[in-house]
Amino acid sequence: MPEICATRVEGGTFLHPKPGLAASGLEETLSIQDIQRALAEAGVEIYRSEARELQIAERVRLHIMDSGVRVVLNGNLLVQFTARTQRSDAPSAQSEELFRRVREEIGAKAGNRGYVEASAEIVEVRDPVDDARVLDVWHEVTYRKPLEAIGDAVTEVRWALELEKYVHP
Repeated sequence: MPEICATRVEGGTFLHPKPGLAASGLEETLSIQDIQRALAEAGVEIYRSEARELQIAERVRLHIMDSGVRVVLNGNLLVQFTARTQRSDAPSAQSEELFRRVREEIGAKAGNRGYVEASAEIVEVRDPVDDARVLDVWHEVTYRKPLEAIGDAVTEVRWALELEKYVHP
């Protein structure tokens, strides 16, 4: 069993496995590679890895795709995910109504687990052949939760992967 260490950070104490090599802040005691290793050992697939962010994959039939779930290590350890509605499913609905649907259906579930809304944005999905053509408009809300340990990241990633992040208006 790995030795547990504690690091004091703004807002509390961060518990984690024995320090690895990294850059600064929490990165002095925990690296993105430590998190990636723990997720892989738990059977979670990574879609893309960046210096301070792991983009979690999901399988759709045989295809590996971006799930919209992220683990971020940027001074703090956190999990975030993005939920959305599509304008094409409710062409006459106003943006406020589409955002409200996401917040009502997903926000309550996320809030019960300690997530907070981090951002809301309108994303135009463009035709890959003709950039002037908008195929759909998504109304995305991103939720974020700070964590205290790698084990928490594994638990929250699994929960976020199971959550239906597409909301029908």
